[in-house]
Amino acid sequence: MQINDLYYLENTQENELILGGVSALIGASASAYGDSTLAMTDTDLELRTKKNGVSRLKGTGAALAIGEDPTADVYYALEGFDKVKVKTIYREGKNYDLEIVNIKAIDRPNK
Repeated sequence: MQINDLYYLENTQENELILGGVSALIGASASAYGDSTLAMTDTDLELRTKKNGVSRLKGTGAALAIGEDPTADVYYALEGFDKVKVKTIYREGKNYDLEIVNIKAIDRPNK
């Protein structure tokens, strides 16, 4: 097969991105062993976009483990944001493990 005329194709390297995209993920895991154990997780992720195109993300993840060999972990992934602020609180003791992560991020439209 021979293709002679491809005038309708564009060179993608010359195109400029006019629409952006962001992605966000937050998760938590907790585990403990023994007779009296407690393992709790909670996550909340909210993205709001205003009329001017600015997107604001707020996220919180918390993990608490109480018992023998406690393990608490909060993980996150952010892509495409212009400004990101992450605050992590981590506490551990003989029978407990606690991690809390607060995320704030802003994405402005490309001009």
